[in-house]
Amino acid sequence: MSGRKLAALSAGAVLLVLFLLANSPGELRRRVAFLSRSARLELAARRLGGSGTAFDRELFVFVESLRRGLPRDAPGVAILTSRPSTQALYLASYALAPTPVLMNPRQVPPRWLAAVYGVAPPPGFRIVAELPGGTLLARP
Repeated sequence: MSGRKLAALSAGAVLLVLFLLANSPGELRRRVAFLSRSARLELAARRLGGSGTAFDRELFVFVESLRRGLPRDAPGVAILTSRPSTQALYLASYALAPTPVLMNPRQVPPRWLAAVYGVAPPPGFRIVAELPGGTLLARP
């Protein structure tokens, strides 16, 4: 066995021991049960159950639906919401990348789509798609 492989195995064993010592048996059982239940789920479903979306799980469902229904040629998305936050902006930017995202801009840039979440749609837009908790809009 090469020295590199031995070092990797040793480091893995040390990390496993530290992990086992740092968690109570009940916590370990809870983690194993969660991983075994969620391993066969698709990525979006696993992310919905994780801590990264805990601040607003309904927003994640909205953004994930937006990602799946977003036209490929969309130059950008302006998300209009009554609850803007940096967490919401980061979540949308990550999920919709490489499409640029703005949160509650004063004006939706030309040719960009507007994704309305939890607020009334602005006048002068047409509905592109209905989404859970909101609507995807475009200028006519």
